[in-house]
Amino acid sequence: MVLKRRTLLITGIITLCAVIVALGFLHLLPLNIFSIQQKPEQAPQKVYDYYLIIDEQSDQTIMYVPLVVSIGDEVISDENKYYEIVRIEENRAYARFIKLIELDKYQQESGSP
Repeated sequence: MVLKRRTLLITGIITLCAVIVALGFLHLLPLNIFSIQQKPEQAPQKVYDYYLIIDEQSDQTIMYVPLVVSIGDEVISDENKYYEIVRIEENRAYARFIKLIELDKYQQESGSP
């Protein structure tokens, strides 16, 4: 009887320790299941002295820029049109029109401080 009780007690203690250890590692589970995924790297592009930003629909040149252009870059033209770069071919970056920005909303009245 005493041996059976001791065996049961030791088995219970081992089970309790195993449960505590398992719960201790449970917080690491989401890192293994939902691992952080890196954004795929873009193929390296040749660097040019300047880039032409071209409207995707009308093929009109919006501007020249002396900076390296990447897909996802945002551009505001001199006509207050907001574009996003969607494609790059050599030194030509094609931009998609997003919206017209109305600066009247942001200008202060002449009498306001």
